[in-house]
Amino acid sequence: MINFIICEDNSIILQKNIDIINKTMFNNNLNYRIYPFKNYDEELQNVINAKEEFKIYILDIELEDKSGIEIAREIRKNDLKSFIVISTAHTEYLPYTLKSKLLIFDFISKFDEYEKNMQRVISHILNEIPNTKMLQIKIGSDLININFDDIISLQYDNKIRKTIIKTKKEEYKVNKPLVSFVKELDERFQKKDNCIINTTIINNISI
Repeated sequence: MINFIICEDNSIILQKNIDIINKTMFNNNLNYRIYPFKNYDEELQNVINAKEEFKIYILDIELEDKSGIEIAREIRKNDLKSFIVISTAHTEYLPYTLKSKLLIFDFISKFDEYEKNMQRVISHILNEIPNTKMLQIKIGSDLININFDDIISLQYDNKIRKTIIKTKKEEYKVNKPLVSFVKELDERFQKKDNCIINTTIINNISI
């Protein structure tokens, strides 16, 4: 279970973060839960103290009662593994944030392609979590994340000049050559001529 904890006092930005998470996770075959907060309270403290695995915090750096940096400091008292992302309209805080030694994963400006950057950061974090490595592809204007465990094979089709990615549930046609995927995949994938297979699913290639 991936746990997203958002602390944002602006209702519009809070909802935007929820929408971004849902959009990013829609094509991921992963269970997740979102905990939204507008300020630091006892309930948020309970979530911080809970021994849940795979927590991703998205913290506004400037809140009425407690700053995102202060909340990050509370998190790091007993938790060095969770991922913390700081979102803010005040980029001047960046040098201080980087010097805070709180293992901040990333810092995102609310005024600079916020949705695109937040999706990118979440996808990056998912690839850092064991057994949740993702292959990100682009279909039209949509970014889709495919769990490595769900990929059966990738095969280049010369007729349509696209790579066909077969998964356990769907099939995607991507306007990229097969070779461009080799560095994006890990050791469980084996390339043979114009095909890449997931060796944990397929034991042999028949030509």
